[in-house]
Amino acid sequence: MRFLRFTAISGIGLVVDIAAALFLHRVIGFPLWLSATLSFLVVGACNYLIFEFWLFRSETSAVSMRRLAGVLLSATFAGCARIATIVILESFVDVVMTANWLRDVLILLAGAGVSLTVNFIINSRVVFGRNMQELPPEEL
Repeated sequence: MRFLRFTAISGIGLVVDIAAALFLHRVIGFPLWLSATLSFLVVGACNYLIFEFWLFRSETSAVSMRRLAGVLLSATFAGCARIATIVILESFVDVVMTANWLRDVLILLAGAGVSLTVNFIINSRVVFGRNMQELPPEEL
């Protein structure tokens, strides 16, 4: 059940994240890397609250400074991986494809995929690792 919830949170977050990044880049005029950074941070903060008060909810759910710090640190590492992926891909993709919506979406999806993988590994093994290990297999 938690895996389905995690998937739903991540899917909705990804759509909002990419839509916000495209809006900031195409409408506001921010560079793509900055747009991706800002949208990632906003969605990451919202995801933490959803994880804390819905996904990992218990009778004693409250803001945990340890988990908040862990999620933010994980998001920082994941964000760096995301931005590095976007910066690298922007320079290489320009050789093959001109700047357009499809190019930007593909680059953002690649960056999101890298950051999602990094974020999941850190959160599942460090931040919420003990909680995940104590659950029966059907809850994962």
